[in-house]
Amino acid sequence: MNLDSARELKSDLVRTVLAGLPEALYRARALAEAARRVEEVDPQPRMLALGIARARKGDFRLAVRLQRRALEDGPVVDAIRRRARGEVDVRYIGRVSRHAPRRSAPRWFQARQRPLLIGCSIGHYRITAGTLGAFVLLQREGQVRVLSNNHVLADENRGRKGDAILQPGVYDGGTRPRDRVGGLDLFVRLKSRAANRVDAALAALDKDVDYDPHTLKGLGALAAAPDLPIEDVDLVDKLGRTTGRTTGRVSAIEVDNLIVAYEEGNLRFDGQVEIEGTAGPFSQGGDSGSLIVTSHARQGVALLFAGSDQGGRDGQGLTFANPLRDVLAAVKADLLT
Repeated sequence: MNLDSARELKSDLVRTVLAGLPEALYRARALAEAARRVEEVDPQPRMLALGIARARKGDFRLAVRLQRRALEDGPVVDAIRRRARGEVDVRYIGRVSRHAPRRSAPRWFQARQRPLLIGCSIGHYRITAGTLGAFVLLQREGQVRVLSNNHVLADENRGRKGDAILQPGVYDGGTRPRDRVGGLDLFVRLKSRAANRVDAALAALDKDVDYDPHTLKGLGALAAAPDLPIEDVDLVDKLGRTTGRTTGRVSAIEVDNLIVAYEEGNLRFDGQVEIEGTAGPFSQGGDSGSLIVTSHARQGVALLFAGSDQGGRDGQGLTFANPLRDVLAAVKADLLT
């Protein structure tokens, strides 16, 4: 189907099917007990996400992402298949979580970097570690800021303006005051009872902290954010604190009702980008905050924030990211290139 048809179908299903999904689960005898138990524990239970997948250039499918096994062979998915006339890409992705860091062999991106480099370890002094995504310019003041996730720089809404930001992060040996590079400046608050679109925060650099806003180590130089729409982006790369340089393919866009596990509970995200690794996983824990760029021109397209352990090529999981345009609009800044 064409993109407009896919968008219209997805919008209609979000309004009709997703809105009534909890009640449908209650009515299903085999699922009733589990559904009620989930609803009692969390107001944002994992169920089903809907997006748009590209079959080939100019041809799209409805992306159905199942986060609960019990839905796989149920009437809800059957009804969606019929509405889409079989033009669907159905995957079980299971639990999606914000990327907490994992241990790996120390490499440059986990070490102390001066000047600061895109892709290196960074984090609020109370968290473990995440990734420095990029440098941006505030639209009003023209000042430089570090861009990463809320859960990397602001400790999931718990941070306060001026809190120490360390490079490398604590998990990689960062300590105060030796490794302080700046202070938390602002963050987009994560909402527990409404849909989120971005997981983003900015840090102000301390005086005399040198930084390199251009170099993508091993990839080349960062270009401007692209003019091409996200539906035309195919191959992408990223530099991250845990897995370094990886290549992937955009497997779905405009993913709504994606439920992501955070320390404070499940949060809903709409309008997300899904990426599948081309050779192993595209990301792992600790890569949160990574800037995702187009493989051909190194243009920034998305900010990585979460991943699943299932649903990707050879069971390697999927990565989820906020569209960079949404991120920059939310923090009122422009990508520094």
